[in-house]
Amino acid sequence: MTSTALEDLARHPEPPLWRTPGLAVLFTASTTARLANEAARVALVLLVLDRTGSPALAGALVAALTLPALVTGPVLGAWLDRTRHRRSAFVANELLLVGSLIGVLLSAGHAPSWCVVGLGGLAGVTLPVLTGGFTGLIAPLVPPDLLRRAYGAESTSYNVAGVAGPALAGVVSAWSPTAAALTCIGLSTVALVAVFRVPMPAPSGASEGLMRTVVAGLALLAKTPPLRSVTVATTLSFLGMGAFPVVFPALAVEVGAGRAASGALFSGFAVGALLGSLVMAARSPRTGPLRLAMLGISGLVFVFAALSVVPTLSLALALIVLAGAFEGPVLSSTLTVREQHSPSAMRTQVVTTAASIKFGAYALGAAIGGHVVASAGGRAGMWFVSGCQVLGVLAGAVALGWPALRHRFR
Repeated sequence: MTSTALEDLARHPEPPLWRTPGLAVLFTASTTARLANEAARVALVLLVLDRTGSPALAGALVAALTLPALVTGPVLGAWLDRTRHRRSAFVANELLLVGSLIGVLLSAGHAPSWCVVGLGGLAGVTLPVLTGGFTGLIAPLVPPDLLRRAYGAESTSYNVAGVAGPALAGVVSAWSPTAAALTCIGLSTVALVAVFRVPMPAPSGASEGLMRTVVAGLALLAKTPPLRSVTVATTLSFLGMGAFPVVFPALAVEVGAGRAASGALFSGFAVGALLGSLVMAARSPRTGPLRLAMLGISGLVFVFAALSVVPTLSLALALIVLAGAFEGPVLSSTLTVREQHSPSAMRTQVVTTAASIKFGAYALGAAIGGHVVASAGGRAGMWFVSGCQVLGVLAGAVALGWPALRHRFR
């Protein structure tokens, strides 16, 4: 580093990320809301398995929790970019989750399966708020030179929720699945209070028609090679991870533990992802974000394959932490790619649209995983998860295109 550069750094040191006004409140609210959602996803599956013993119904419920976002994501994202009533979407997300939890509590084991699945679908309508909704509020608050670290912190928010939520649901479910669902209702109520303190910057969206804006966002994802590549790769990766809520309980039983130990597997994955995200939040990596995302998914291929033959819970936990360590940088890198290649007026829309596509894949993976586990067991389910990561890497490379691929990965 030259003496001029050192003098400039001394005069203008990088400001601390957490001194950015409003950022700490934003992350407090987003993490609490995500904590409620992550806990609910595990608690509802364990509740259904306890009352019905049906992995297929549990998989269908997870699909119902995520599938509506495939439709609502693009529209909700475009609306959030242009409305001055953003807060109403965040409030509605918590109210719908509480309503869904209460409905499944009352109906699981007593009402027809379609009723349970339909009630679960209520919580998925505003699910993109937890991804693009909160993420879209970051860039207006954070200076450009701190954005990559801020997105590293954003992925940490997901992973903190991913650590605590499933662990809490698993521990409480071991005592009572009903109590676990009630705990999730309490968490969602706390999140509802928290979102009223979140700063809501004025929208920068254009005044074009809503549906025209939705189409423009889809076109941007399809025509921009880096956005297209990272969306395809992470969507197929999520197709496999959608099977987690059904595969993990079965795998826990097959390695000699009870179904409630699946909460430890979820948390182990999130612990590893949290560690990876903390590294990303602490310093900006030299590796480009798209390349880093692809490398992370490549690592998941081998770890998930190893999990399909693991003999004990302790080894499974060690491997799942390693898998999380690969996944953590994937998320923060994906957010960075989206920010770098999205106009400010479409930032929230791009995130929610891409996330909704991933949620659709997650829902499909949950449904497929439920049938795989029902017919062949948890280990076969893990092979399905690993195979989806292979597809993600290959399809992501193809979607990038050969000229861009040669440029970015040479």
